[in-house]
Amino acid sequence: MININIRNIEELILKNSKIVSQLPDLRHLYDKWLLSYRIPALSNMRKEALMDLLNSLDGSHVEKLARLIGDMVFIEKLDHHIVRNLDFSTDSDAIERELTKYESYTNIALSRSADQIYITMWR
Repeated sequence: MININIRNIEELILKNSKIVSQLPDLRHLYDKWLLSYRIPALSNMRKEALMDLLNSLDGSHVEKLARLIGDMVFIEKLDHHIVRNLDFSTDSDAIERELTKYESYTNIALSRSADQIYITMWR
């Protein structure tokens, strides 16, 4: 199993022209990375392109990557948001299940309006 994350996405995907050619819908991110790779002064844009690419990979991309690499692929996405806003209906059973996805958010505020629950979380 191959775990693709921010540390190895350049080596595994972006520096492999065979893989890049199989992901045409992400070509704009590759072009952004390539420009910043060739011009060292654009290092911030390079980091941004890596994060955008990592967060843009979806299920269909993972299937293509697994086929091309010949092994199972897992994408380790980055959650760089500082604040999350969620809302649920009061009869929803998904509140607890959804909140377990946001363990890294240490602060929480709740409010309720009629049949809606609003949750704001921040780091």
